[in-house]
Amino acid sequence: MTIELRPIADEDIEAYFHLMNDESVAIMAGTVPHPVTLEWARERIVTRRKQEEEGALAQRGLFRDGELVGDVSYFFRDGDIEIGYAIGKAHRGQGLATIAARLGVELVRDHGLVGPIHAGYAQDNPASGRVLEKVGFIHTGEGMGTSMGRGGDMPLYKTIYRDDIRLRPHKAEDFEILHGFVDDDALYQAGGGARDESAGAMQKRIEGYIDKGALFNVIQYEGAVAGYLGAYARDGKWEVSYWLGPDFRGKGLAERALSAWLMDAPPFEGGLYARVAKDHAASVRVLEKCEFERMGEDTYHSPHRGEDVGEWIYRSTHDR
Repeated sequence: MTIELRPIADEDIEAYFHLMNDESVAIMAGTVPHPVTLEWARERIVTRRKQEEEGALAQRGLFRDGELVGDVSYFFRDGDIEIGYAIGKAHRGQGLATIAARLGVELVRDHGLVGPIHAGYAQDNPASGRVLEKVGFIHTGEGMGTSMGRGGDMPLYKTIYRDDIRLRPHKAEDFEILHGFVDDDALYQAGGGARDESAGAMQKRIEGYIDKGALFNVIQYEGAVAGYLGAYARDGKWEVSYWLGPDFRGKGLAERALSAWLMDAPPFEGGLYARVAKDHAASVRVLEKCEFERMGEDTYHSPHRGEDVGEWIYRSTHDR
């Protein structure tokens, strides 16, 4: 089974009409009347394409094996990002709503939007509430919306999705942000290595490592670039390292990012190691919570401290 989100093309409009011309969809939506016409469906798609060009929203069809089975969108309400989704009546009860909600979150992040994501659902639609809970939304209260399908007010439950961690490949524009994260405190704790003179120099250095086989991921927090995580071979052994910007430290993000990365990381011949300054208690806690085991010690000269520094050597037990 292949599930994908993609724009609703002209050839999909008839299928979209049949999807939306359903009272059970209309009464749970805000801007879908019942019944609708094929012309209404066509005008809605055209209007939404224009609104996406203006940055007001984005809508995608949810396709299963090439068949339109639902739609997913995000929009803005009172300045907040909000997602919505609908699944055709014939396709419910198959887990597609949960997939749609997850893909809605991904759509928001893929479009570079940062901050919490909101979602509301009708109080007489508890199934939608369970879907949002599965994805990670939490309840924040109650509210009132307007439903064209009901012809009036619709009591809602409000939810929010926040504190999300995402690992993704880097983009060239990330290095302006990442270079700005290289502050004196982080360099003091990290120890070795010279400060890159510019974002371009940082990009060239890291992409040089990647060309030689290193792994590199940008860490996003609520859609914002928060740091990076990478692994590289040193003296024949793989080592992992990570770095967070000043505003993202002390939130448990390093632990969450490393744990998520380890779940999908490839096997490392000879094991995966990490080094940390002995006085860097926060990073020691991160490694130990992520199933790294202390197995030795060493020293290195830190140009940022102007002295030799003791360090612990850890090895991952995650894949044993």
